[in-house]
Amino acid sequence: MKLVKMSIAAMLVLQASSFAIENVEFSGAGKFFYATVDGDGNGHWFDKETAYSQFGLDLAVAADLGAGFKGKAALTGLATAGMKGDVANAPWATTDTGNQLWISELSIAKDVTEKTSVTLGRQKLDTPFIFTEVWNIAANTFDAVLVENTDIGDTKLIAAYIDKGNGLDAFDSVNSAVRPSGKLKDPFEKFMNNNGAYTVGAINKSLPGTQLQAWYYHIDDTAKAYWLEMDSEYKGVVFGLQAAGLDMDEAVDTSKTSRGYAAKIGYVGVDHLTLTAAVSQTSKDGSADYRLANLATSNGPGNFGEQTKLYTEAWWNFGFVGKPGTTAYNATMLYTIPDTVDFGLFYTASDQTTKDGDDDMNEITGTVAEHFGPLDASVAYIYAKNKLFNENQWYSTVQVYLTYHF
Repeated sequence: MKLVKMSIAAMLVLQASSFAIENVEFSGAGKFFYATVDGDGNGHWFDKETAYSQFGLDLAVAADLGAGFKGKAALTGLATAGMKGDVANAPWATTDTGNQLWISELSIAKDVTEKTSVTLGRQKLDTPFIFTEVWNIAANTFDAVLVENTDIGDTKLIAAYIDKGNGLDAFDSVNSAVRPSGKLKDPFEKFMNNNGAYTVGAINKSLPGTQLQAWYYHIDDTAKAYWLEMDSEYKGVVFGLQAAGLDMDEAVDTSKTSRGYAAKIGYVGVDHLTLTAAVSQTSKDGSADYRLANLATSNGPGNFGEQTKLYTEAWWNFGFVGKPGTTAYNATMLYTIPDTVDFGLFYTASDQTTKDGDDDMNEITGTVAEHFGPLDASVAYIYAKNKLFNENQWYSTVQVYLTYHF
């Protein structure tokens, strides 16, 4: 399936003009994210050399288009609002400091049968190897065709073709929407080495308290991948198992297939408290360039920070636990005081073999979040150590997240 000469977004604009629009719903959010680092050899907390910040804006509209069609459109904007050089020297998302604006979603959905739906256009996706990362001030999205079917009892079948995306390696996560000349551009590019991706998946909930899922991916001349997962809960005890594989085409990477396995156990039997512990192991002969992580955020040579769906993923320092020859551990505690505040405490450690790069990482993160009506406010303190920053010495980061929903 190739989409040529006309982008999916343009096709949707032409198609939507023939519909009668009803039940229009608007939504949006204004954001301000700020972080300051004590370390990395450049300065200390609140120095502009070690700080990054940005304003973000999301605007969305959804509507019934008639004849069973539903449409959605969304814009995302980023601005530093003159802070560069005064408050912070770097933006939060993308390496470009200019004001940016792009169409982040533009799709049409329809139930073609009672239990089959099709979504065509620019949209968010959530699959183990190709997904939208929502931790950043701007989320990556995809030009894709998504089909979902529930004809089989307690089972959802998913098939998708992903044509383009705007994902970039963390810690940007989205491609710049500004040309070197300063003019705006569409930040979406052909997916993964100029080849679209196909994926099929099944999610089953036939067993009480248990979800099973299986996924297969094919990217022409680039990679094949699979993901298997089981998550279950019984009398407050939660446990899960994961198995994943990534087989790169020899023209891209001659390494053997990367494998990864993870297990999780936890307890949620106390109101407002969640406790989990997890361990993962990746194969020692896997690809050093392509990790068991999100393939939508420039996973490949020279990049780092791709988030993974493995249970052991860190709160902030992405891209380590999915590397080859890595043993990783994670412990998480979440506690909510009802109608007051949410607390989180996270510990992650990854140990990579010397042969595979000895790229170890340790992270301890604490978070506090509060909701003031439409305003979400949270603060995170991250204490971490890895070879990429601060000469492999421990360093601290303080982050502030403000999101106003309207």
